[in-house]
Amino acid sequence: MKILPTVILCTLMTTACQNQYGQSHYNGYQNNGYQNAHPGYNGYHPGYGYQGAGYTSGAYGAGRAQQNYSGQQNYRPVDVNYDLNSLFEAPVAFDVAGTTLVLRGRLDAPVGYSFRTEDIVNENPVVNHQVSVERQLPNRITVGAVYGGSYNNIGANNNAYSDNVAAFAGGSWGTIFGGNVSDLVFEETRRARNIGITQLSGNGALGELNRWSGGYRGRFGPAIISGVVDEDANYDVGVSFQRPIGVRDYRFTARHNQGQLLAADGTTELDTKSVSGVAEYVYGSSRFDVGAGFEKIEDADRWFTSAGVSTKAGAWGLSAEGQYGRIEGQDETAGIITLRRDIARGVAATVALDHRDRQIAVNGTQYLDNKDTRLIAALSYGF
Repeated sequence: MKILPTVILCTLMTTACQNQYGQSHYNGYQNNGYQNAHPGYNGYHPGYGYQGAGYTSGAYGAGRAQQNYSGQQNYRPVDVNYDLNSLFEAPVAFDVAGTTLVLRGRLDAPVGYSFRTEDIVNENPVVNHQVSVERQLPNRITVGAVYGGSYNNIGANNNAYSDNVAAFAGGSWGTIFGGNVSDLVFEETRRARNIGITQLSGNGALGELNRWSGGYRGRFGPAIISGVVDEDANYDVGVSFQRPIGVRDYRFTARHNQGQLLAADGTTELDTKSVSGVAEYVYGSSRFDVGAGFEKIEDADRWFTSAGVSTKAGAWGLSAEGQYGRIEGQDETAGIITLRRDIARGVAATVALDHRDRQIAVNGTQYLDNKDTRLIAALSYGF
């Protein structure tokens, strides 16, 4: 879906607004055997969770610890492009005849070095964008639509441009939505993103929903409940409980999903079921979190856990996280250490060491084929 359908959709939804994305969006490290085991997050993933001195993870909504989602604000717009955690305090927004238009964008210029292939990689820029419209109707229901896309022309990737679209309607009872929203529950319940441009491999279940799906999300006191069902009756449900206590912030999540894993050969699909949870503690500008889960993949059992820490001091940010999993006696490991420097409003530079060792074969099927260690540097601009 390109720009023209977007304009048509936004025009028809003069009552419209926001977004979420599909599985093909993160299509970066697919060359040289460096494909992430989670197909929906299989590569270039520029998510900036920390903004300023406060903890305002874009994946969960800016300032999620302090926002009031009671009353009419319970509807919470959805996203189709989770890379677009703006480097500004807020995205660019306009009001046109009572309809709100929101534009967000990111440009990342990365360069990396692979210790496995002893070669320079990721020399081309990555562009992400998202536009959404929303409007509150006379009956106080807010409706909206969103379109987001990513241009990622790294290496031999033949599908350089990918896009996603979604629509929603919400009120005091919550939000209903449909479109490319298959990863919404994962984003609500996952461990927070690190401060770099790549994301930790294996940070959650491997099974995913199909690209097209629909669901519901609502806030009930300090808890957010969300659920998504796709066209094949696969489902993903989760709950997130978060509350500040004094100068500290605590968050706990639980998730259960039934989906499919696309094996490393690109054709074999494996049925999966999983349960997982996350615990998070925030104090000042530092965050500590840990996650764990169990996943049944056809006849194989997978146990996985991950943990991380992020902190910020002035213009500098540092994060470190690691993952360990085990599938039928075979180990999978990953880790990322990232240093970030805020240069100006909307501009940041990062350098990261990204290690992945996830090569798993069960009963003759290559589940995962992902092994490399890379040093990655990037200059990013967001609006």
